[in-house]
Amino acid sequence: MIAVDTSALMAIVLDEPQAAACIDAIAAEERILISAGTMVESLIVAARRNVRDEVTGLIEGLGFEVVPVTSMSAHEIANAYERWGRGASTPD
Repeated sequence: MIAVDTSALMAIVLDEPQAAACIDAIAAEERILISAGTMVESLIVAARRNVRDEVTGLIEGLGFEVVPVTSMSAHEIANAYERWGRGASTPD
């Protein structure tokens, strides 16, 4: 199981340097999750970059399981981001 974020989707559709690594990570998993919040964010970012159809096709084509965001999961995600997110120090 893997949870995919906006940056991974954008890397793939924009063919950024990390695209191959993202594709490999996704391909290695049977279950591919995306939160409903991440899906919204991805579609908004993709629309701004004129690649919304490509992102939509990627999400639908790979059969992403869309997971609802609850208050508890939002706090857990924020805590994980604080610990491991962009610009954060590595965990102990």
